[in-house]
Amino acid sequence: MLTLLRSVSKFTTFEGDDDAAKAAEEAAAAAAAKKAAEGGDETFTQEQVNTMMAEERRKMQEKQRKTLGDLDNLKNKASMTAKEKSELEKKIEELNNQYLTAEEKARRAEEEAEKKRADQIQTLTIERDGWAQKHSTLVVQTAIVNAAAAEKAVQHEQILALVGPKTRLVERLDDEGKPTGEYEPKVSFPDKNKKNEDIVLELSVPEAVKRMKELPQYGNLFEGTKIGGLGGSGSQSKGGKVDLAKMAKEDPAAYRELRKKRIAEG
Repeated sequence: MLTLLRSVSKFTTFEGDDDAAKAAEEAAAAAAAKKAAEGGDETFTQEQVNTMMAEERRKMQEKQRKTLGDLDNLKNKASMTAKEKSELEKKIEELNNQYLTAEEKARRAEEEAEKKRADQIQTLTIERDGWAQKHSTLVVQTAIVNAAAAEKAVQHEQILALVGPKTRLVERLDDEGKPTGEYEPKVSFPDKNKKNEDIVLELSVPEAVKRMKELPQYGNLFEGTKIGGLGGSGSQSKGGKVDLAKMAKEDPAAYRELRKKRIAEG
């Protein structure tokens, strides 16, 4: 009957269950030997062999799970080198994979591939946005420096500090008001209307810098201009330096931005 058992057991296998199959065959052989010793004669059906193999497989998985739990505890509690920890994690992963069916393995592989693709997309997006920001900053700064030079600013850095935070790239429209796909810097410039009410104008960079030159609170930032006060006027401070006290009084926001710029520059 042992020969018959081995012949039958070969038809029933589980993926990754060689040890379980061997254990089931040995268990069946032992049962047959015991039955023979008792004077009986026992044969095993395919279903009985399958049941024994499934039971042995369950027992073996329980042992493996216990081993896996012990390894996890060891990884969390034991003091070990990075290499030892890496090897232990690899062993744990191998044990985990033993419980997976072919479908589960395929699904896990797909999930890992999807995560890898998502990570690559995220990395490329971050890099793209970073370069876009650098390009935007360069375009804005170049436009402001050129406008400052055209209006004979005393220090280009001062104009950058005041105009830069108010400037962004805006898509240019054609004569019909449709987007062109081209971008230009626009300044949200704080000003006052004829009624002395606060307003915000959308100006090009040259228009914004030119308007700054016309306003008394910015007059000392440009060569050859007068410093207009509240109902009065005066000449530019010696050496073209900004009258910070006057700016703080007449335009606190501009003063704060300029002061922040100087602090950052040390």
